[in-house]
Amino acid sequence: MLSFFFYGTLMDPDLRAAVLGGPCGSLRPAVLAGYRRRIIAGHDYPAVTPARGADVSGLLAEGVSPAMAARASAYEGEQYDAFSLTVTAEDGTLRDAWIFLLVADVRLSARDWSLDAWRKRHKALALKSARADMTAIPAGALRRIETDWAARMRRSRRA
Repeated sequence: MLSFFFYGTLMDPDLRAAVLGGPCGSLRPAVLAGYRRRIIAGHDYPAVTPARGADVSGLLAEGVSPAMAARASAYEGEQYDAFSLTVTAEDGTLRDAWIFLLVADVRLSARDWSLDAWRKRHKALALKSARADMTAIPAGALRRIETDWAARMRRSRRA
């Protein structure tokens, strides 16, 4: 199984279940050091960017299957890619986790992103859109992404 660090909309349990297709193994608070979370200009979702002395709180999701990882990758789209970084779990242990980082050339707002504000203003529409988008993904495309995640999982076990 895989571990992910969710720092944005996927911290919301309803959206996470819609995107992943169900509950993942375990969830606990964690922190990504050396990054800040900002709103992508003109949108209602965040990205993280390196920032000395900053921290981003989020959720460490352990027990994520390759099928769930494929669904998360499809949800995040081409403007994000997954990278393995180290996060600090709430008990102080360091954990390697996959994190979706922005790879597209977009402008970030100077404002921090807030899960509470997103829930109040955007959650209902985002949840409706995510449910529709996830059912529209061709099964073949998801299988190809899942195969890639299964290979990443095997490589990480050997390391």
